[in-house]
Amino acid sequence: MFSAQGGDMTTGKSDAKTPFSDLGIKLFVLAATVLFLYIAYPLIFPLAMGAVLAVLVHPMYRKLEKKMPVFAASWLLTLGVTLLFLIPFTLLIFFIAKTGFQQVQAWRDLPRSGGGLMESLMGMPAVHDFIERSSRWFPIERQDLLDSIGDLVRTTGLKLADIMAGVMTKLPATFMAMAVIVVSIYFFLVEGKRLVELAKRGSVFSPAQTDHLLKWTGGVCRSVILASLVSGLAQASVEVLFLLILSIPNVALIAGLVFVASFVPLVGSAPVTLIVALQVLLSGRAEAGVALLFAALVIIILDNLIRPLFLKGSANLHPLLGFVAAFGGLQTIGMLGVFLGPIVAAVFVATWQILLVDKTVPASSKAQK
Repeated sequence: MFSAQGGDMTTGKSDAKTPFSDLGIKLFVLAATVLFLYIAYPLIFPLAMGAVLAVLVHPMYRKLEKKMPVFAASWLLTLGVTLLFLIPFTLLIFFIAKTGFQQVQAWRDLPRSGGGLMESLMGMPAVHDFIERSSRWFPIERQDLLDSIGDLVRTTGLKLADIMAGVMTKLPATFMAMAVIVVSIYFFLVEGKRLVELAKRGSVFSPAQTDHLLKWTGGVCRSVILASLVSGLAQASVEVLFLLILSIPNVALIAGLVFVASFVPLVGSAPVTLIVALQVLLSGRAEAGVALLFAALVIIILDNLIRPLFLKGSANLHPLLGFVAAFGGLQTIGMLGVFLGPIVAAVFVATWQILLVDKTVPASSKAQK
């Protein structure tokens, strides 16, 4: 039997939609989305990193899928990214944390005056003259200044030791994140076309704007990662060359710090290279210290030459925006934020550009479209 409205009375269903049914569907979809995001939140950023790496190797995937099955091409590229990037980078981070933790332990035992390093610093003629002139304007004694610097060095050492110890305790979570990244790379490569079509159908932008945003995001992912990797390897190689020639100890630790620090926009590895050069100078090796200062200058120039080759067009973020995004990402989501932060910032800029361009288009032009 059927009701007068055309519904099936035996099932109690009706083909007519009401505002309440539409609202119920929207609320159900919203609740399901929120619940899924809540459950998947711990893995969202590894998934995002997997998507970025999948975009990075997608040009190679398109070539390989013409010569072999899709699953084989995806598996081969996933294995390559894992062996050449993920595993070495993860091991490098833990090596830096472990070795650096051992190095900064000595800072806890420094005397309040800062130890021999601070005495060497104060004994330099330029520094001594600066302190003498400053004492004429500010009521501070030499010993008080030494005590303050010693406290600063010791406190910094304690803070760094805590950070590096925290990195070591996150080993299980890091392996879990790496596993998620590896799996997500494979499936993003296999299902990439479907995901792009799904993004286009569900986009709030027009088809042309969506295509522009997707191309922009893909270009940014490739440019940011490639620029960071190539520049970081070049900077670390130059630093290693100088360290080996000058017989400076802890070459692996310093090279790792230079490589990791190079991923931070605007600042880069300059603080690491300059601190190493200053430490060598204060140890009494003036020629080696000057050579390392020259190496730091070469590294800065090299970074400014390499990055523009990759960061072109949409990927060429303003340095301040890239710096804020990288440090903000590092503080909020950890090491992955150094990579994801600039990409999120670039998408943010692209979205606003789309909105601003859309507002500047005359109404007559929109009507013609």
